[in-house]
Amino acid sequence: MKTTTKLLLFISLTAWLIGLTTNVLWGIGMRIGAIFFGWFLIFKLLEKEVAQFDEEQRRRLASIARHSADIPNPRTTGEVRAMPSVARASA
Repeated sequence: MKTTTKLLLFISLTAWLIGLTTNVLWGIGMRIGAIFFGWFLIFKLLEKEVAQFDEEQRRRLASIARHSADIPNPRTTGEVRAMPSVARASA
């Protein structure tokens, strides 16, 4: 579990314990505990999906960087190319 997931579970359990042990804070503690437990479940369910998405993005960016090195940059090669629209307009 990641730090965020652990923190949400801790807050949820703490709020439930406060809600169960005191009569005055029962309504607040139970509600806060339920909300944070819901967030904990959502984070836990999406944890693997987010890790997979991050890995896919990392691989995609690495592939783009690797293939962009193959394309010559006209500014660095010294080669000057005329734009087709400019060439037609001047002809």
